[in-house]
Amino acid sequence: MTDRASEEKLADILQPASQAREFKITVVFGAKISPDYERAVALARRNPTYREEGSGEWIRHSATYRPKEADALFDLFNLVYEWETTEVLVNNKPLPYATSLWLPLMWFYRIR
Repeated sequence: MTDRASEEKLADILQPASQAREFKITVVFGAKISPDYERAVALARRNPTYREEGSGEWIRHSATYRPKEADALFDLFNLVYEWETTEVLVNNKPLPYATSLWLPLMWFYRIR
């Protein structure tokens, strides 16, 4: 776990806020026999909040993206969205409609 990811997780636990400090999306995915798996892991590892938990077939990769990183989020999500192990968290929490409502809101940040 990176220092930034650890600090953010600890801050969320010790000082929960009624409002999020900043909108963020986390993509979590597991091992997959797919030609896109290595590319997905490489994309996730580029993110400073990248975390890896477990090993082998039980490994879980996660990376958190802010609005300014919407392009990188889009690239990763397009590789892993159909995998049964993929989860999308909004501000570190599983929310209803995360992939059909919250995630597309992030795509507006790709418009320049």
